[in-house]
Amino acid sequence: MKKTGYLLLLLCCANFHLSAQLDTNKLNKYFTALDKNNRAMSTVCLYQKGLYTYDKAIGMAEVSGKKRSNVYTQFRIGSISKMFTAVMILQLIEEKMLGLQTTLDVFFPTIKNSSKITIEHLLMHRSGIANFTKQESFRSYMETAKSDSELIHIFEKLPSDFEPDSKYNYSNTGYVLLSMIIEKVTKSSFGMQLMRRICFKAKLADTRVGIKINTSSNEAQSYAYVNKEWVKTTETDMSIPHGAGNIVSTAKDLCLFIEALFQGKLISEPMLQKMKTMKEGYGYGMVVMPFDGKEFYGHTGGIDNFQSILGYNPLDSNGFCILGNGMNFEINDIAIALLNAAYNYPYEIPNFEKKPLSLAELQSKEGVYENASLQMKITLFTQKNQLWAQASGQSAFELEKVSELEYKNDAAGIKLILKKETDHSIRSLTIKQGGHELQFDK
Repeated sequence: MKKTGYLLLLLCCANFHLSAQLDTNKLNKYFTALDKNNRAMSTVCLYQKGLYTYDKAIGMAEVSGKKRSNVYTQFRIGSISKMFTAVMILQLIEEKMLGLQTTLDVFFPTIKNSSKITIEHLLMHRSGIANFTKQESFRSYMETAKSDSELIHIFEKLPSDFEPDSKYNYSNTGYVLLSMIIEKVTKSSFGMQLMRRICFKAKLADTRVGIKINTSSNEAQSYAYVNKEWVKTTETDMSIPHGAGNIVSTAKDLCLFIEALFQGKLISEPMLQKMKTMKEGYGYGMVVMPFDGKEFYGHTGGIDNFQSILGYNPLDSNGFCILGNGMNFEINDIAIALLNAAYNYPYEIPNFEKKPLSLAELQSKEGVYENASLQMKITLFTQKNQLWAQASGQSAFELEKVSELEYKNDAAGIKLILKKETDHSIRSLTIKQGGHELQFDK
């Protein structure tokens, strides 16, 4: 349910041509490198012009039982679920059972500003209703089953962050409410509507509403890489995210879903155009991910330690999906490599071999660097012939050398760039993380 705003950036400037022949051997080597070095536990899929052209599974679905994932392993897909919820809402609108301007008070009059909030506001995260998963209390109950009435009671107490439609702010609360509205209008469960309205039409064999994870049924558990081992993480009870993030699926199924959506099998072309229309970067359950000047429509997702990304370029009918249950590497970098392969662009197979650094090289970079405006310090120090970093009040993490002045930590998604002065001393550095840059001075 976490929103993860990934931007696909092309690493080269070639023209956008389809690959004459996909180099699956190189892709296999790429994912083998990630697998052998504990960088990702994941399944991926490429779907081009109505055909699967590549799928691959790496890592474990369950570490303790040594159960490896396969291309049919089911993953929690987090906020990609919002695309499914949005499609079902738009189907109900086309069936005249609901309207974009229907107000929330028709269904939930006790929610703040419900008479001003429309279905369209909820679809586009413009309702102003605070995001319940960002509240301090959320972690205290996220693993405990909640009834709809209990969730509504929680939502009633949420503040309104702004007047409806005055701006955009991502809110899982809105999509939980949308999935409840689907149930009220159809007098049926969200899971049943998912099957009838999407899975049957798009021929999805391994997609459904999630329940407690059962790895013996080829479901993946989520993990974090801690102290050089995969550690099982929390498991959100799926009664809580509803249509904001309660669906489980496979990479293959998700490619079929987004193909069916853009081929007009789920909603009409005029409604799809509405779904694709962005306002402050968000449409109806959909975002745009740029790649080489082209637009991939889709969504990203995260719930517990599951991460996911799904995209589709309608101009050439190319789709891709990545699902991860343990990521010690940037999922966005994997997406870039996968798309570079799809379009026959160059990309590198990562080399994770560690080389001891010279004492002189390490000592030249050590020290305390400060960002005065944030009142934050980062200390660089040497440990076991490697450079480490530690921010104020946080745990230390190892840095991997990229070049003489650039280091990274893939698990944290951090790049650290040191600046060398004319006298060859290093007196500042730049931290890049999540699309943000911060400068620190020594």
